[in-house]
Amino acid sequence: MKNNAGFQTIALTRIHESTTNPRRIFDESKLAELAASLRTQGLIQPITVRPNSDGYEIVAGARRFRAAHLAELTELPVRIVQLSDEQSLEWQIIENSQRVDVHPYEEAQGYQRLLDLPGYDVATLAEKTGKSDSHIYARLALLQLIPEVAEAFQTERITASHANLIARLPQEKQAEAFAQCWRKDYQDKEAHLLPAKYLSSWIANNVYLPLDESPFDREDATLNADSGACSNCPRRSGYNTSLFSDVTGGDQCLDGNCYHIKLNEHVRREVLARPELVQIETAFRNPKERQPEALSRNEYTEVDAPKDENEDSEPVTPCEASKTAIVVYGEGAGTTRTVCTDPDCPVHHPRRVAPIDPDAEARQKQHEKEQARRKRLMKQRAETFNRILDSAPTTFTAPQLRVLLRALIHIDSYDFADDVAAHFVSDDENNQQTGEEVLLSVVDGLEDDKLSSFALRLALTGHADIPRENEIDHLAEAEAVFAPPQPKKAKAKKTTPKKAAKKPTPIKTKTAKKKTTKKLAA
Repeated sequence: MKNNAGFQTIALTRIHESTTNPRRIFDESKLAELAASLRTQGLIQPITVRPNSDGYEIVAGARRFRAAHLAELTELPVRIVQLSDEQSLEWQIIENSQRVDVHPYEEAQGYQRLLDLPGYDVATLAEKTGKSDSHIYARLALLQLIPEVAEAFQTERITASHANLIARLPQEKQAEAFAQCWRKDYQDKEAHLLPAKYLSSWIANNVYLPLDESPFDREDATLNADSGACSNCPRRSGYNTSLFSDVTGGDQCLDGNCYHIKLNEHVRREVLARPELVQIETAFRNPKERQPEALSRNEYTEVDAPKDENEDSEPVTPCEASKTAIVVYGEGAGTTRTVCTDPDCPVHHPRRVAPIDPDAEARQKQHEKEQARRKRLMKQRAETFNRILDSAPTTFTAPQLRVLLRALIHIDSYDFADDVAAHFVSDDENNQQTGEEVLLSVVDGLEDDKLSSFALRLALTGHADIPRENEIDHLAEAEAVFAPPQPKKAKAKKTTPKKAAKKPTPIKTKTAKKKTTKKLAA
């Protein structure tokens, strides 16, 4: 053992890793790179160790120690420090938290180990590590991940963004949220990871329920005796603003089951207290699931409130069938609104009881004229569409590519694939493939010189219809750059031929008539 200016060089066999080191994940490729560097340049920064009964325990430098083994070094320069178990743990955790490559889950485990010791709280950790309170809370929240998600995070199957979003959910919701991270498309052998924004959107629509918009009393602990009042519930974003600092939109409930228990109890109490309320559902569902006394969406008409809610606004004209209703299912559940329950109401369904219109015949003729005009225009647009496809170049010029991309941006993705696929399977009644499957098989079988025409069909099929007012006419844009109409040639003047001598009209026999008919048919 040699002394070197306050440092010592110790045989590698006398050094061992610490069982309390929070770092458990090591990138093998980076270890190999470091080992290669150690073979040529040696270890520039000594590792920190403390003496114990087994030799020297590593306080900081486990990665360098492992790389030294790979490089087949026999000794290492070390700095020896005298530390208690508690001081060693603190040193390891703080040193790891300051490294850019430490895994967030390991960082969280280290923080929790210190918090388990007396005298440590989040404020103390923030002061010692230089991290903010919200950073430490966010890391600690990762420890709430269920094992399946924690394992996926540590093996980098999901990102820190995915893990942070899932960690803040109740554990009974985490498996469902984890499943939303993945999607398997037709061409995928295995499901692929979606960007975290898709998971965030799913959570916003299915888990984070706005408490400030809830119809029930949030201070009423009797709505759900097991959970009590919302004000003291830790499963809401407003309970810990440091942990949920990025959750926007007011105070959010994170426990969907509890929220709906309170909502259903609120509705039940309202119906009992006000039996005159009409029960309605604002969303369609299976008739077997509907409440027998509730009206479905097509059994009532909602009476619109005035657009301007100020004092000068005139109230909505009521009808004899207008009643106050409570929503028992669907959007606005638990709220009340005014509805008309008469299907033949002269106020809200005037068309059903309208008197004979003297101008109806004129309007019908105008409608038929407009339909004929649209039919002609659609025929012209169909011809233009086919002319564009026939004129598809092998490669696109910049103006042509720009038009193509503009059309792609405005595609209605909902039924896009089915509309395009209909061209290829229109005569196959037995086809069971989805639109995407049809198009993928078409792409695989296309010749190279047909690809650009197929790309145009993809981009323009949804724009072949007549555009609405103020909509971009992408078909006209495409026509201008792919198949501009040719100028019409001037017609040559016809010369009047001299009248030929009139030939005598032959007598037509039955045989001649048959031959003539046959010739026309041919």
